[in-house]
This record gives sequence, C-alpha cells and structure tokens, in this order.
Amino acid sequence: MMERALGHFYKQVVMWRSSPADLAWVFVYPFVGLVSLGFFVYFLVGSGAPMESFMFIFAGVIVWNFYDISQRAVTYGITYEMWSDSLKHFFSTTSTEKDYVLGNSAFGFLSSLLALVLVGGIGYFMFGFNIFLAGAYLLLACFSVFLFATAVGLIIDYFIITKGSKYMSLIWISTGIIMIFSGVYYPVGVLPEPVKSISYLLPSTHAIQSIRSSIVSDFSTANITIALSFMLSAIYMAAGSLTPIIAPCIG
Repeated sequence: MMERALGHFYKQVVMWRSSPADLAWVFVYPFVGLVSLGFFVYFLVGSGAPMESFMFIFAGVIVWNFYDISQRAVTYGITYEMWSDSLKHFFSTTSTEKDYVLGNSAFGFLSSLLALVLVGGIGYFMFGFNIFLAGAYLLLACFSVFLFATAVGLIIDYFIITKGSKYMSLIWISTGIIMIFSGVYYPVGVLPEPVKSISYLLPSTHAIQSIRSSIVSDFSTANITIALSFMLSAIYMAAGSLTPIIAPCIG
C-alpha cells in the first residue's frame, strides 16, 4: 500500500518540479499575498488602526495559505489525470482510493508546511510578526485545517469524476467562498447573522481563532476553539470519505 501511495506522492513531486506555475503556489503566491497585505496593514496602522491588526490579519492569511495548498494537492491529483487523458489508467491499476488520498494529501501537507515556514520567516523579517509564537497551537490548527481541506478536496474530486470537468471550477471557487466565511481578514462577528452561523460550522474559523488567541495568551479560548476545530474537521472528513455513498442519495 505504501508503495502505491508513494507513487501518487512522487507524481505530484514530478509535476511540481516541471511546472513553474505549480512551484509558484508554494514559493511565490503566498509571499505576494503576505507582502501586499503587510503594506496594507501598515497603511491601516498609520491611519489609526491598532498594531494588533498585524497579528489578526497575518494569522488568518498564513493559515489560509495552508488550507489553499492542502486542498489543491488533493484536487490536482485528479485534474492531472484528466488533463493528460489518463484517468482511465488510474482506475485500471491496483492503486486504490486510499492510496490516492494518502499520497496526494501527504504531498499537500508537506508542501503546505514548507510554505508556512517560508512565509512565517518572511513575515518576521519584513514586518516583525512571529507566527511561531503560537507554538503548538499553530501546528494543531494547521493540521486541523489540513484535514478540512482534504475533506473538501475529496468532495470536489467526486463531483469532477462523476459529473465531468465542468465541476473543476469548484477547486478555485470553493477556496474563495470558504475564506469569506472563515474570518481570515476580519472577525466573523461582523458578518450578518445567517452567515455568521455558517462560519461557526467551519473548522477553519476556529483554527484561525485558536492561533490568534494563543498569541495574546488567551489559552482558555485557544483550547476551546482548537477542540471545536478538530471536532468539525473529523465530521467533514467523514463526509468527504462517504461522499460516493451520500451524494447519490441527495441528488
């Protein structure tokens, strides 16, 4: 099983090394987002916003990069097969769905972790914000977000395989939609009531909050929110794993 899973992992590595666009998702785009927002926050602070704005926005952006790269690895595993017209070969091999999930999600987690370290370092040296002050809460929150991203990726993969390439746009659309509800740039309390309720059902909302709380030493809130994040991620992972069974029943 491990050999087959490593095969999926290695294919991601090969595609990654041969494609400047894929490398950019780890080595370029996260920096662009962080630096542009960093100067935007400088502007806000210069206009009277509190210095805590750096912590609030940077924590959200750094964790959101982790989500984006993790989900992309799981969904791109399928799109690579479709773009090369080799999806039928995937189903004719001895490789199983578990091998696919394990190999691609492992690549997503490690590449997300690499981006986290690089962007965290840039954030510290350019803007003086140290995301690593969150300590264990940072790792726990990112792992919870990784599970959530993997679950969403599996759901998207199901619709791509069963409904066709027209559902491929979900790869990019879903990331933006979930970001709106997760309070990456703002507290979810500013959202309208129906939308706010949706936010509290997302693991990413609580994961980001746990990091923000731990940085300001509000460990009671950090403990509660990280526990909620993992609980919700487990539910989403179960839903993602059962999508082939659940989806036909709901149309």
